[in-house]
Amino acid sequence: MADFKKLDATVVGISYDPIDVLKRFQSEEQAPQRFVSDPKGVAADAFGVSASSQGQQYAKRATFIIRDGTVVHTVFDWSPLGNVNKTFDWLSAHPK
Repeated sequence: MADFKKLDATVVGISYDPIDVLKRFQSEEQAPQRFVSDPKGVAADAFGVSASSQGQQYAKRATFIIRDGTVVHTVFDWSPLGNVNKTFDWLSAHPK
């Protein structure tokens, strides 16, 4: 994963999954980011990324760059790596 700390950025993943699933995922994937469980989709709804498929609710893979409490840029890519790379590239080009 890109080194977001060098860009003074914190990455937080929000998912409908319960905490135990997120902890297992983080451990298995050695994911450095923090995860927040959003089982009722409150955050997903608020950011307009809630979706469903075959009766399952999920949050679209989107990244919101927030500075001083304001969303300044949004990244969307179905690919996890594509999303990370696009986010890192934008932050690199737009330092604080």
